[in-house]
Amino acid sequence: MSGWSRSLAPVALALLALLLGSPAALEAQRPPTERARASMRRVSAPRKQTIAADLGYVSTTGNTDVMTVNVGQRFNLVTGHWRFEEFVQVVYGESEGTVNSNFIRAAVGGEYAVRSSLGVAAGLLFDQNRFSGVLRRSEQYLGLVWRVVEGERDTLRLDAGGSFTQQRNVDGTARSFPAARTALWYKRGLAPKAFVMQTVELVPNIETSEDYRVNAVASLVSPVMKSLALRVEYQVRYDNLPEPTFRATDRIFTTGIQVSF
Repeated sequence: MSGWSRSLAPVALALLALLLGSPAALEAQRPPTERARASMRRVSAPRKQTIAADLGYVSTTGNTDVMTVNVGQRFNLVTGHWRFEEFVQVVYGESEGTVNSNFIRAAVGGEYAVRSSLGVAAGLLFDQNRFSGVLRRSEQYLGLVWRVVEGERDTLRLDAGGSFTQQRNVDGTARSFPAARTALWYKRGLAPKAFVMQTVELVPNIETSEDYRVNAVASLVSPVMKSLALRVEYQVRYDNLPEPTFRATDRIFTTGIQVSF
């Protein structure tokens, strides 16, 4: 060993000991906390996405001439800390050549997980149902998502936040107002790819206390093949301050085939 090597060896050993004993090195050697492990699992988890399409159709001719179509499409993507959701549903019906149902609702949104069970969500909501007096209604919302339970069979989620609503009615009037938004989302697995799901949403107008809406959806999905399932859904849409001459409650029952990927 040369003189330079012999003189530098003690210095190198001293630097190595100093680095190993530094706070940063000691912190790196400590086992990660549960919160850190959950965060690492979420980031390292593989990218997951699902696409589902629903279709239901009824047509009668002869003594009655009735046609009803319900179409739906859902997309979910989970990647790292992010979750993205998109949804569209259309229910259209005719009787004796006259349109008697034309309901559309759609949503797109994203959520960022700040903790394993808590996230910040934002999105856009849209619906129209001229048979309830609403030509179109759009909402932009921002809020928090608390994933109370997220297991293999049970999933429970609570949303709370605020939204801003723009609404145009069939009588030509229009209004805009801020609203609060609270929602509960529960899913129960029954068997592989079979589940029941219940959602309840409360949207009160902040400016007018008697103006609030409650939307509830119950659905059942039962598989018949690998990517094919039967879907049954029942919606109740309640408006405590409906447009003049219209009823407060709409009920929508749909059945059909669901294809998922």
